[in-house]
Amino acid sequence: MSGQNFYELCQKYMNQSVEIRCQDGTVHRGTITKVDGSHVYLQPIDGGDGVDGPGVYYFGYGFGFPIALAAIASIALWPFFFW
Repeated sequence: MSGQNFYELCQKYMNQSVEIRCQDGTVHRGTITKVDGSHVYLQPIDGGDGVDGPGVYYFGYGFGFPIALAAIASIALWPFFFW
């Protein structure tokens, strides 16, 4: 999938809980709060960094942490994320 396709998919899933898998194997879980031309921004649901595996993110962005659209391998909608 291209960056444009992920952009459109992220727009469709705005304000919904998702799991994003990146090409480097990291998995991010959270709510999409913003999408721009190069990044999707996730707000972690559990108050953590939303990452399974190594990674450090800073929340000074106001929208959550950014993930480059070009790094995304897949996106899955998580309708029952709050269980």
